[in-house]
Amino acid sequence: MECNERRIQALLVFTVVTLSTVTSTAFFLPAISYSKLSPTPSSNNITNTKVVILSFDDNRKGDFTYAKPILDKYGFKATFFIICGKTTDKGAMNWQEIASMQSDGMDIESHTMTHKHLNHLSANALNFEIAGSKQCLANHGYNTTSFAYPYDEGADNVTVVNTVAKYYDLARTGSEPLMFLNCNGFKNHPQTDCKTYLPDGKLTYANRYAIRSLSFDRYEIKDLFNNASIFSDFGQILNSQSNYNKGNGIISLSGLGNNVGGAVPLITFHNVRPVNNVPYTTNVGVFAELMKYLHDNGYKVLDMTNLKYDTKSNVLHIT
Repeated sequence: MECNERRIQALLVFTVVTLSTVTSTAFFLPAISYSKLSPTPSSNNITNTKVVILSFDDNRKGDFTYAKPILDKYGFKATFFIICGKTTDKGAMNWQEIASMQSDGMDIESHTMTHKHLNHLSANALNFEIAGSKQCLANHGYNTTSFAYPYDEGADNVTVVNTVAKYYDLARTGSEPLMFLNCNGFKNHPQTDCKTYLPDGKLTYANRYAIRSLSFDRYEIKDLFNNASIFSDFGQILNSQSNYNKGNGIISLSGLGNNVGGAVPLITFHNVRPVNNVPYTTNVGVFAELMKYLHDNGYKVLDMTNLKYDTKSNVLHIT
């Protein structure tokens, strides 16, 4: 009898301790993990034809404090687009943290000087935001070759694009879950290649200065921060590339050489922190599960430096 009582007491102690641990970490961890929502393919199904390019906008401190350790855990590299004039703002990464990012292999690129709406600026102000940012970053030791448009605005504006083209090799905008490396997969915007201009002088929808990407924060907002919906959308976006990355598409990424055609998801985050239900902020526990999904499902994680533009064939390719 005493033996049974001791067993019951031990069980109660274990239960209390376990509940205490769960309560203390619930703020950081998602209520539902991706593994409970969709099956993880067996190792036999994992190939090197699955890729994703990760980027972060606005140099938020949470990306350094919370996102970077998770990326480091899996050996993932990402591009961080820096607002050069806002490194001293509250909640922003400072230059020491940005330098630490680069020294650990992260890609540092340009996101203007002050994050203005570029379509509404004078020529001088536009030059300050675009050229000034490149120079500002150069002054701190960063040779930037990629640019990200604030608010996903400017890629359809000839004046803005012409200014960007003077200083950068590539520029990233938004609104699409996949970027077709030949720029020929957008059903509502038919193109045969990635030339910047159409014969009539108008801008094409997708080109080297309008590389299409997805701000995943918008999906989190759409999903009302419901973890099950977030994980489901993330998996669907990533897996959608399988319809295009075959045949002459991205067929061998082990060496990352001469890979043309196909489609690549470019996914952007803004701020990763231990908070919930905040627009343009990803809960750190959710982010950890998303990165675990990439790792466990054999995705090759790239950054913007892996994208190159071929001026002879007018298409993008992965290096």
